[in-house]
Amino acid sequence: MSAGRGRGPLLLTGAAGAVLALAAGAPTWVTGSVPTAIGTAAVVATGRDGAPAATALALVSLAAVVASTLGRRLARTVAALVLVLGGAGTVLASLAVATAPQDALAAPARAASGTTGAVLAGEPSVRPWPVVSAAGGALVLVAGAGVLLRSRRWAREGDPAATSTRHERDATRLRTAPAPGEDPAAAWDSLTHGEDPTR
Repeated sequence: MSAGRGRGPLLLTGAAGAVLALAAGAPTWVTGSVPTAIGTAAVVATGRDGAPAATALALVSLAAVVASTLGRRLARTVAALVLVLGGAGTVLASLAVATAPQDALAAPARAASGTTGAVLAGEPSVRPWPVVSAAGGALVLVAGAGVLLRSRRWAREGDPAATSTRHERDATRLRTAPAPGEDPAAAWDSLTHGEDPTR
């Protein structure tokens, strides 16, 4: 498998995971109700409200996917590390809402009740979107780990950036090679044949 073909599927996986996590942040993740002075009020939290870190990290991961297609080996390594950390952070932030949904509703509950110590009436209801967002983060994590582990092999298999660097080194070596007139062996050969090497 060539370097370009190996990198392409991984980057597509990372991009798909980041887009999936971003899309999953828009719908409602958690619903509940809170007592108020006139009864009870429904409260909801979207992914962007309940887990803003997941949305932010998904955006960062998407930018890292783009960066990894443009940079050389060092830039790809940094981008891969960002993908690993961004994917892991998205998974953790998303699952935190699934395991503790009352925390995601704390701010809307305070706003609806008008009190700082608002207590939810009953158990909140969690929709599947936190798991979808976590799945997107997992895809980003896998893609970043794949790029990180395979980038060294890609460089050996004909990575365009590595090939370009190698050609530049070869050209520099050719430019710094001594000219025939500056080569001591060539000068002695000229003297042997009765020629003046200084001309």
